[in-house]
Amino acid sequence: MSDQLPLLTYRLSTSPTPLQASTPETATQGRINVAVTADRDDVYCDWIQLAVPGDARSGGAYFTEGPKFSTDSDEWAVGSMVQVTGKHIGLASDALFYRAVFRYAGDDSAPIDGTVHFGLSGPLSSTTGMLDYHLAEHSDTSSDPEDYLTRRQVLPLPVTPPVFYLHTFLARDDASAAAPKTRFPAGSSVYLSWESNGSDFRLFDGDGNLLHEGPETFHTLDPGSLTLDTTFTLEGSMASSAGAGGSNFESVYQYATLTLTVPDPTLSALTVRGDIDALSTLEVHGDASLKSSLTVEGSAGVGNALTVNGSTEIRSSLTVGAGLTARNGVEVAGGLEVSGTLNANGVLNTRDTLNAYGPVEAVSGDHYVRIRELRGPYGEKVSINSNVEVLAECDVTIHEHLYVTKDIKINSYGVLSDRDQIGLYNTHYGGYLYASTYEKDSDRRIPYVWVPGDRVTESHWRISRD
Repeated sequence: MSDQLPLLTYRLSTSPTPLQASTPETATQGRINVAVTADRDDVYCDWIQLAVPGDARSGGAYFTEGPKFSTDSDEWAVGSMVQVTGKHIGLASDALFYRAVFRYAGDDSAPIDGTVHFGLSGPLSSTTGMLDYHLAEHSDTSSDPEDYLTRRQVLPLPVTPPVFYLHTFLARDDASAAAPKTRFPAGSSVYLSWESNGSDFRLFDGDGNLLHEGPETFHTLDPGSLTLDTTFTLEGSMASSAGAGGSNFESVYQYATLTLTVPDPTLSALTVRGDIDALSTLEVHGDASLKSSLTVEGSAGVGNALTVNGSTEIRSSLTVGAGLTARNGVEVAGGLEVSGTLNANGVLNTRDTLNAYGPVEAVSGDHYVRIRELRGPYGEKVSINSNVEVLAECDVTIHEHLYVTKDIKINSYGVLSDRDQIGLYNTHYGGYLYASTYEKDSDRRIPYVWVPGDRVTESHWRISRD
C-alpha cells in the first residue's frame, strides 16, 4: 500500500456535464470517461483500477446498477466488473463499490506512451452531491515490477438535480449499428434513437404525421415509409400528455430535429426553374414540364407528356408515353420512343433508333428531318403522303425496282416506259409515221408519213423492252 499519488495523469469528462441525478420516473444514464497519459517518459505500469460508489453508504451520489466499463485500446484488457466493499479499494468503509481492473497487455519492458481512454456508464441514483471516482495504478519509474507501488487518487464529480434535457437524436441502420447516418436509400428501415430524462415522447415526420408516442427513447421507421428527404421532429416532456384533471397545467417541452437524405427519392411532383442533370435513370410517371434544359446521363422515362422549353440531351434512351415537345434542340444518344406527337421546334439529333408511334413533323421552311436511311416498320411499306422534291446537285439511286402507278415526268413531260403506246411525229416535214397497207413483200410493210398531219389508226406504236 502507498499514499503516493499516481505517476500517470488522469483527465475526466462526463455526459451529461455535470452529471445529473435521476428522477423518480426516469433513470439518468451517467457516462464518465477518463483520458490517461504519461507526462514523463519513465513511467511503467501494469494495471489501473477504477471504482465508483454503488450505494448510499458512500455518503454521496452513486450508481444504482453496475456500470459498463470499456476502453479504446487493445493494449489494455478490462477485467470483469465486480461489486466490492470500500476495504477492497483502500478505504475503511463497508460501502459498496463497482470496480474494474484494466491490465496492461503491451510491452512491459517499455514505459507507458501515448494516451488511453477508459469509460464507464450506468444509471445514477436520485441523490445529488459529490460522486467520488476512485482510481489506483500499480506503477513506478523503474521497469522492475518488484519496485511497483499501488498509488491511489480520488476525483470528486458533482451530481446536480435533474435538468430536463433532450439531445443526441440520431439515425442508424438498426439498433446494433455503431455509426450514425443521415443518408438512406428509399424504403429503408431506419432506427431512430435519442437521449433524454423525459418521460413521454412524440415523433413526427415532415408532414406532421405522428409516428411514435410513448416513453421509449427509440423508434424504427416502417419499411417503405422513407421515400424522400424528410426532417423528423421529436418532442419530449417530463409529464405524460395522457394525464387528466387538474387546472390549467402546461407541460414543458423540449424539441430536436433530424433531417434524413434519400439519394433515390420518389416524388409526387417536381418543379424545376433551372437545368435538370440526372446522372442515372430519370423516371417520371406523370407529366414533366421543364422551364429550362434537360440533361440525362442514363435513361429517362416519362409516363405522360414531356415539355422542355430549353434543350434536351439524353445520353442513353428516352421513352415518352404521350407527346414530346422541345422548344429547342433535342439530342438522344440512344433510342427515342414517343407514343404521342413529337414536336421539335429546334434541331432533333438521335444517334440511335427513333421510334415514333405518333406523327413526326417538320413543317416550317427552315426546319428539316435529316435521315441517313429510311425504312418501313419491320419490312412494311413506307408511305409518303406528300410531294417529294430532290434538291439541286442531289441524286436518287434505286438499286432494285421503281413502281409508279401513274406518270413519271421530266420538266412537265412524261417519261416513256415499257408497253407505253406512242405516236412518232416528224418535226421537219410534219406528219405522223404510220404503217401503210402496202407490203413490199410477204415479210415487210412500207411505213409512210401522213402528210395531212392528223393522227390515223395506223400511226399508234407501242414501246417494248428487249
